[in-house]
Amino acid sequence: MLLPLLGLKVLCAIPPQAITGLLAGTLKITGGVIRYASGTSKAGQIFMHLLPGGNLLFNMIPGLDFLPGLAANFQLHKISGKLDTLQKITELNTYQLLRLSGQVNNLTQMTQNVLHLATGTAVLSGLGLAVSSIGFLAVNKKLNAINERLQEIQKDVRAIRQFLEMSEKAELMAALSDLMKITESTPEKHRELLLANANHSLHKISKKYQELLANSTSINEAIAYEEYFALTALAKARCSAELGMLNIARQEMDEMASFWKHHARRIAKDMLIGQYPQRFLASDFAGSVPISAFVSWLDFANDKEKGYDWIDELRLKMNERWYENSNLDSAASKFGKAIIGIPLWETSDDGLNKGIGVGIKQEKEVVIPTLQKLIARNNVFEGYRGQYEVFEARQIRPSEFQQQLMQLPEKLAIEGCFVLQPTKEENREEVKV
Repeated sequence: MLLPLLGLKVLCAIPPQAITGLLAGTLKITGGVIRYASGTSKAGQIFMHLLPGGNLLFNMIPGLDFLPGLAANFQLHKISGKLDTLQKITELNTYQLLRLSGQVNNLTQMTQNVLHLATGTAVLSGLGLAVSSIGFLAVNKKLNAINERLQEIQKDVRAIRQFLEMSEKAELMAALSDLMKITESTPEKHRELLLANANHSLHKISKKYQELLANSTSINEAIAYEEYFALTALAKARCSAELGMLNIARQEMDEMASFWKHHARRIAKDMLIGQYPQRFLASDFAGSVPISAFVSWLDFANDKEKGYDWIDELRLKMNERWYENSNLDSAASKFGKAIIGIPLWETSDDGLNKGIGVGIKQEKEVVIPTLQKLIARNNVFEGYRGQYEVFEARQIRPSEFQQQLMQLPEKLAIEGCFVLQPTKEENREEVKV
């Protein structure tokens, strides 16, 4: 089935070459978009889209009301079905796909893993896979939910109290209120007037939150400013796109994502991971931080794709030795201390514990969820950029895009997602590995 306005065709399965390409590294999945990886002849080009279909939760709600440390984690009990635990979601990343490289012949299982990766990323990001789901009503609801959480800590955090008192907040809510009045029956001239006025207000407001994010120095401030900047910048780009300024909207999305990534990396590296990343290798985190998730944090924070090589680097920094006495005689070294009357294993109070940090409770309730959210949000933003490229190329508004998606029969969805591939000849070639 074709979506003519979008230049996409609906597939009944993820093709084997997509799975092979992801495992071989010639393709890369970021949010709801699979692209050709850097170093390939088509680096950056879109191979296919993975978008929520029908009544899937992520199509209706742009993520959960989530603010690390200020809300009750991810409230995952609200999600039924495939993604029922945080542990399961944290394991859904590119490194997990690599672990399945010996199962390429099991196409059904690999398809499920790829689609679960995309939808799991949406959960962690607090956003939706489809950019059209980040509508004005959704932004308004999410900001209101965040405000409620911020009210809870304003007495203890002076910067948050000052933030809540900013005049820009009232102007933001007024702009969103006007935008939510737009319906399909709104006359075109009234629609454009409301959009234009809100577009002007959102430009000024998002710049203010951009400044606050750039100057944030604590986790509480950074979390609040990041949420407000991201949501107002997304709403601003959406306004431009709905006004038909699709080239400008795509540029705004690119600029927003680039700025956000720079400061998200700063927050991840300096405020969250900090001076002792090796602490996450300790047994305290064995049940909550899979190594695959940990190395993805380090890749993102340091802007380097080193993967599991990070572990070897950290082992050298830890300076933790199993055998402290290097003068054991050759027999003892070979067969262990027990042969000379000394117990084979000796206990020690040494090890990774340096008595430095925010405490395990804060690590698990604030640091870890925030890192996971930033990594996931980066992927979703990259997916949005891909969708805005399509809007610009096809000269279609997000609302028109949504209408076409809603017309697709739910029976075409795979694991709750539509698999869409560009119809251009160059993007239908088989991925060579």
